[in-house]
Amino acid sequence: MNAWTRRALVGVVLLALVGLVMAALAYRALWTGFDSAQTKLESRSERLDGVVNAGPDIEVLLASARNVVAPWLHPAGSNAQNDIQQQLRSLIMASGATLVSSQAVPEPAVDGKLASIRLTATVMGDWAKLVQFMENLQTQRPPFWVRNASLLREGSSVGNGPQSARLTLQLEAPLAPEKVQQ
Repeated sequence: MNAWTRRALVGVVLLALVGLVMAALAYRALWTGFDSAQTKLESRSERLDGVVNAGPDIEVLLASARNVVAPWLHPAGSNAQNDIQQQLRSLIMASGATLVSSQAVPEPAVDGKLASIRLTATVMGDWAKLVQFMENLQTQRPPFWVRNASLLREGSSVGNGPQSARLTLQLEAPLAPEKVQQ
């Protein structure tokens, strides 16, 4: 074998070795990237598996929370305004007082506050009936939150005659979010 052939053979072998080293380095870089990406995905998938496995527990806790909150919120819907106004009328009639006027205005949910119905009602009756109405109003579930109350006494202030009064209330009835109701 002559010198040029040997040198050409050595050159080809060296080029093959350099190519192999370069391929090995490229393979190592790709493998390291793949391995780190797989590690990240595994940790994320384990967290997602944990959330999925906790699903039934979350549903139980959500149902429990709904059961606790539901008595404090009036049902929302297209008839909510009329239904809430009718509940107030029923409370007034049950106490024996007389509803003189009432007005209900819906208020949309803003800034994290629940939507509500703002009610204004004027009620007349003797003291005992108005006291009974206010007691019933305080124990009513879902509640009517009293925002303002004005009381005007009517009738004679002397003697044992009947004492009557006119009570003007501004109430708020919080509504459950419609997307939560099922």
